[in-house]
Amino acid sequence: MFCSLSRLYRGLSRPTRRTTQLIWSSFSRSLVLSSQRRIPELSSFVARTNTCGELRSSHLGQEVTLCGWIQYRRQNIFLVLRDFHGLVQVIIPQDESAASVKKILCEAPMESVVQVSGTVISRPPGQENPKMPTGEIEIKVKTAKLLNSCKKLPFEIKDFVKKTEALRLRYRYLDLRGVQMQYNLRLRSQMVMKMREYLCNLHGFVDIETPTLFKRTPGGAKEFVIPSREPGKFYSLPQSPQQFKQLLMVGGLDRYFQVARCYRDEGSRPDRQPEFTQIDIEMSFVEQTGIQSLIEGLLQYSWPSDRDPVVVPFPSMTFAEALASYGTDKPDTRFGMKIVDISDMFRNTEVGFLQDALSKPQGTIKAICIPEGEKYLKRKDIESIRKFAADHFNQEVLPIFLKTNNNWNSPVAKFIMEEQGLGLIRLLETQEEDVVLLTAGEHKKAEKFQSSATKLNIIHCLTFPCNSRVRKAILQILLS
Repeated sequence: MFCSLSRLYRGLSRPTRRTTQLIWSSFSRSLVLSSQRRIPELSSFVARTNTCGELRSSHLGQEVTLCGWIQYRRQNIFLVLRDFHGLVQVIIPQDESAASVKKILCEAPMESVVQVSGTVISRPPGQENPKMPTGEIEIKVKTAKLLNSCKKLPFEIKDFVKKTEALRLRYRYLDLRGVQMQYNLRLRSQMVMKMREYLCNLHGFVDIETPTLFKRTPGGAKEFVIPSREPGKFYSLPQSPQQFKQLLMVGGLDRYFQVARCYRDEGSRPDRQPEFTQIDIEMSFVEQTGIQSLIEGLLQYSWPSDRDPVVVPFPSMTFAEALASYGTDKPDTRFGMKIVDISDMFRNTEVGFLQDALSKPQGTIKAICIPEGEKYLKRKDIESIRKFAADHFNQEVLPIFLKTNNNWNSPVAKFIMEEQGLGLIRLLETQEEDVVLLTAGEHKKAEKFQSSATKLNIIHCLTFPCNSRVRKAILQILLS
């Protein structure tokens, strides 16, 4: 046997032409099998015959065995059984011959785990529940078994019961029973599986697991340090598999990916945690457009079917376009309100600080339109904006309000010529009650304002009472 295993190992370690053909033949078969979608067997290898949420009128008359948690019980006549797949109503037998079954189902506390066997029957006319997928049927129980009795719980396992985050984390094993948590975990599993299918089966990527314990690699965030058995020597948890995947590329594995755990010893932020998972991908012989197409196809293929479909190609813009239109290198394009350069329109202006700005070599005038801004911005708010701009950026901000009949209300309205006013309306697509903010000065390097922390601090420094949409608009004009 050892000799046969040795020959098998030597045969696999030295691929021949026939071995290569077998590998690619197996790979081709896997592509065919993956394209043939199969309904998962949710009750295979276990004691139940069906899940609680899958029974329908088509199952009438069938003998079934269900396992789940007791969700509700009414008048010791009905109870609702719950598992990960849904709910089903169970009839508690009332005759003397089934007294032991009735005792188990009536005395078991809520959230106890039970196993019931019985027949699928129709609900009486008029008692159907259209809000339940299983609302047309119920289970007439013949036998029951208490698998685990539940003690008193710190909160009810019901969606409408409000729990604090601290309580949910303390009793995480109970919180995981909730519908939303079940959905989230299963959705993640499905998406990761479809990502693997897309990358491996459709595009020939190789899923390779890289080590978790590694040497220290300075740069970026701080690393978690793990002591070893040898005094004075430590391991580090990798921030990402960067070095490993570069070795794989050099080694000839030109298409690699893994669902990688990454560790960074830094404070939690909305977009970063000390421990997180990422789809890590590396390719050889590829250009920027290839990577973009790969990621677009990956997300489109793995996107949940119950959500709006992903439309490709994704909208894109250059770094320079993002800074020019939004004042940041990662703009939120959902609220619009782009920064518009209106320097050419005001070349002949009589407004003093605008003239001074344009006289400089890199002088520019930019504007932003806040839709219905007059509803949000009062006089004291405008003064706060102007003071903030002067104190922090040494810039003047000029507010202009659009009134009825396209008339402008501003301290310098009389200096705005008619063609300039019409040009602003056309260029910014302004409407009545909109507010236009003008600012002028020498064009500053965008790198000064790229830090996301700086932008976040600026937003929170704005003390005037207005909504987040206006705050964001003002932030853009100040960073331009």
